[in-house]
Amino acid sequence: MKKIDFTKFYLFDGAMGTRLLELGFSFRPRMEELSITHPEVIESIHKEYIEAHADFITTATFGVNGYKYQDSEYTVSEIVQAAIANAKKHVKQSYVVLDVGPIGKLMEPYGDMTEEECYAYFKEIIDAGKESVDAILFETFMDIEEIKIGIRVAKENSSLPIFATMTFNQNERTMMGVSIEEMVKEFETLGVDALGVNCSWGPKELIPIVEKLCLISKTPVIVQPNAGMPCTDEHGSIYYLVDAKEFTDIAQRYLDIGVSIIGGCCGTDADTIRQCSMLKKLKEENHGKN
Repeated sequence: MKKIDFTKFYLFDGAMGTRLLELGFSFRPRMEELSITHPEVIESIHKEYIEAHADFITTATFGVNGYKYQDSEYTVSEIVQAAIANAKKHVKQSYVVLDVGPIGKLMEPYGDMTEEECYAYFKEIIDAGKESVDAILFETFMDIEEIKIGIRVAKENSSLPIFATMTFNQNERTMMGVSIEEMVKEFETLGVDALGVNCSWGPKELIPIVEKLCLISKTPVIVQPNAGMPCTDEHGSIYYLVDAKEFTDIAQRYLDIGVSIIGGCCGTDADTIRQCSMLKKLKEENHGKN
């Protein structure tokens, strides 16, 4: 495990799922099986982000858990380990981060997933990857109770740094009604290493949320927006309206506000991250002059 200095500015990678769509892979359940069936494709996407100077490479494990993969011919451990190997294939300096998404079931009382079941699902993922990665990322959560269990599992079963992000509507609450203030309070109580927002909307629409995050958080803030909202062309293909330049222009504003870690979610690609890496270079050069 490489040590991460959280006083520095860092750059995460961009999207995996939408990049796979661009390469001709249709969206389907259990897409993470591609780590085993088409490892060269997953490796090539990670390589794009490494060459774009991303500091953190995220494993292709967002949807992997025992609930979603109960009918898979592969175990959770097999997919996680394959995904980590693919992420590490071309890594030299970058950190490799285990990506953990929501389980896909609602917790009691809104659904039938118990706290014990939720804990077990997260533990299986983390146990499969904790010895081979540098950090854990919990992302795209809407239920604060679910992500809190995930963070607790990571704390109780590993010593890895933890990034935690939720997705917010434009009313500055998650779909489950969680406010920014509640998220920050809960995450800081749990002792995560970085917290913030991912997915949600485009980078411009997230500015008010980012401003509030940086105002109230004592913990480094991570922001990973979509490249705008998805659109569909006449052939049914999905595309995003925010190009790399516009994304980077707004990322500069994030830096001015006080964001410590920037990356991309749906619709972003290596060009997005490459242009954002110029912001990092300028920030480091200016820091060296001070």
